[in-house]
Amino acid sequence: MNRISIIINSVFGIALIVLYYLHFKSNPSQDDQPIIIPPKINMKPAHIVYVNTDSLMDQYEYVKDMRKELESERNKAESEFQTKYTKLENEANNLREIIEKLSQEEAAKQQQDIMMKEQKLNEFREQMQEKLVKNEQDKNEKMLKSISDYLKKNYQKTGYKYILGYQHGGGILYAKDSLNITSEIIQGLNAQYKANKK
Repeated sequence: MNRISIIINSVFGIALIVLYYLHFKSNPSQDDQPIIIPPKINMKPAHIVYVNTDSLMDQYEYVKDMRKELESERNKAESEFQTKYTKLENEANNLREIIEKLSQEEAAKQQQDIMMKEQKLNEFREQMQEKLVKNEQDKNEKMLKSISDYLKKNYQKTGYKYILGYQHGGGILYAKDSLNITSEIIQGLNAQYKANKK
């Protein structure tokens, strides 16, 4: 029983730290976003409710659009890398065909040139990967902030003291279905997202 209490307190502590961090890190004013309340908030007879985060990530339109953008950026980066790689591969193949006709000095110079290009191509790939990872982190942070802001604006007067994120295999081992507010949160978030898109 004592271990469960420690685990629950740890989860609450982490959730509060994340909310505090997201609240004070962001520069834009929270007043910039419209307050959009779901058509109906079905108050639960408890101070603690939860959202199924797996369902949230599958059904929140912002997340769907974000995934499409990230996939498009990855495909574009891979295509750009593949084009450069193919060009370099062709140069190396051409050099192999004519290397016997070149002087030793000229052959060494061209081989050195290809090696330099290969090194630059590897650096380009690493920079691209770093950029994609950073971009994904930034988008995830914005998505988490949109959820946090929505909950603060629309649920702070409900009487709920905690809205926990439940995930299969996560920190919360059991949650009653009657405390699940996932569908109304998804509905409200999607309504807010559509309004902000316009």
